[in-house]
Amino acid sequence: MGETKAEQLVTAVYMVHVHCKQCANTIVTQFTQFPGVREVKLDGGKVTVKGIGFDAEKLRKKVEKGCRRRVELVPPPKDIVTEVKSKKEELKIITVRVPLHCAECAARVKEVLLEHKSIYAAKIDLGKNLCVVEGLIEEKKLFEYIYHRTRKYGFIDKVEKKEIIVEEKVEVKKKEAEKKKEGEKKEEVKVKEKVKEVVAPYFIPCTHPHFIDYSHPELHGFKDTVFLHCSHSNQFLSNENPEACSVM
Repeated sequence: MGETKAEQLVTAVYMVHVHCKQCANTIVTQFTQFPGVREVKLDGGKVTVKGIGFDAEKLRKKVEKGCRRRVELVPPPKDIVTEVKSKKEELKIITVRVPLHCAECAARVKEVLLEHKSIYAAKIDLGKNLCVVEGLIEEKKLFEYIYHRTRKYGFIDKVEKKEIIVEEKVEVKKKEAEKKKEGEKKEEVKVKEKVKEVVAPYFIPCTHPHFIDYSHPELHGFKDTVFLHCSHSNQFLSNENPEACSVM
């Protein structure tokens, strides 16, 4: 087991025109064959790529040349808030001896290896007939996969293990911040409504029946409203009479 290294999981988003299923498979294959790419998701014309140690611009140029269509790299939004999540992974570095006759043959074997979703990187040594594979694939499955795709028999020369820490930026806080902001806005609206409800009424309660002004336009014939009087009638207030009403 080697040293534990911290690697950052990079996410890149591309836009590419897709018109059929075969076209989509070709595009996904072109993205997958790039060293360092771990996961490729195609949704309509949007391609989301995750991987470690790959150059997003070089990948764009490679796919654009391979599938012969325009590929656009979508820049990440500037106002997002992210947090880093990390997890440990144990990778296998498998050295396989495979008969390689020419440079074209070696290039084809490398492409085939990188197409496997559990193989993250592959190096080919044409002179020594060696393939060094890095990923999560098991030795037996790797042997079977090479034969199934290339019809070449190989055997495992060496297996090493490497532990890494994968750090990924996840957009979590952005959604929480938006929810908090929406909650604050709703609370502010409720407070305003409450303030509006407690505005001082035009009429205030009174216990003296002789202070009623039935001529006021707001009292439409309510003859028995003996507990209301107009609050702006100053002549109704008296400091000497203890039975007079008080201003609230």
